[in-house]
Amino acid sequence: MGLVDYSSSDSEAPTSPPAKKRKPSQPSPSTAPSHPHPQSQAQLSSTSTLPPLPPTFHDLYASTVRQSTTDDPTLHQGRRRQIPHVPGNWPSHIYLEWRPSSAQHVLLASFLARLQSALGDVELNGFLTSDLGAPLPLHVSLSRPFVLSTAEKDEFLDQVTERIRRTRIPPLTLGCEGGVEWHRTPESNRSFLVLRVRSRLVKKDDQQHLGGEGNEDVQRNYNPELTALLVRCNTTVAAHGQPQLYQWADDARIGDAFHVSIAWSFAEPDEELRNATAEVFADAEFGDAIRQLEFEVDGVKAKIGNVVNHIPLARESSKRSRGLFGI
Repeated sequence: MGLVDYSSSDSEAPTSPPAKKRKPSQPSPSTAPSHPHPQSQAQLSSTSTLPPLPPTFHDLYASTVRQSTTDDPTLHQGRRRQIPHVPGNWPSHIYLEWRPSSAQHVLLASFLARLQSALGDVELNGFLTSDLGAPLPLHVSLSRPFVLSTAEKDEFLDQVTERIRRTRIPPLTLGCEGGVEWHRTPESNRSFLVLRVRSRLVKKDDQQHLGGEGNEDVQRNYNPELTALLVRCNTTVAAHGQPQLYQWADDARIGDAFHVSIAWSFAEPDEELRNATAEVFADAEFGDAIRQLEFEVDGVKAKIGNVVNHIPLARESSKRSRGLFGI
């Protein structure tokens, strides 16, 4: 396991024995203050503050402890792997990461709690916290779950890294104004409650490049940056014989397919479930506030096995010699 870098202190041992500590004199009750001075408390607090963790720390501990060498749904709330584990294969996934702030976490958790109360016997399982109650990151997928062999995983990482860098896409901001809805994938026995995300960087000139001014298909693509990243990821995944993401969507609809899953259930997303969800979301306490949520994305995550690789987006915009997003 890799180590997290901190600023090091002098590691040399002292050459002389340490000086004896003098026992401090005890102040008399009449002179000892009953409460510490506020300034002293502030100084003590500032000197005891730990250094902030580097961003790479989260990538080191992105996987949970393995509890079994075989697939056992009883260890995972009844969930089953979409791709069964085979020795020598590396389960992989490409995605964007969102670590909700404390306020964002409280808002989403409150929404799920209210929704669970409204659903009654329908069990809702959130993605916001671990089994121990620790906050978890949320994901915007740029690939389906896929597998790589040991022989090809390094080559795959090099290829997808190069293709993402060639897009020249800078760090971007995503918002949740697309609303909430239920989604059930054909290959899963679960229904997912998702927030539709949209880019805050959509510009008129980008839309003109993608399809021409006045084109209805262009107006529906709220995520030109994510679409460009998806094209690169799909190209790399397909080159290794793996399934691509959002192949069902045409160019007009693919921009609205990107989402963040916040909860799941074994229940079918029938009309009753959808109506109950829409009613809770319509509450001004939740709907308006959730639509205003946004988060920054500065890179793409490529998880291969239990190793998370961070692929940074472009730090500085460069001249577009090959068109929008390097395409």
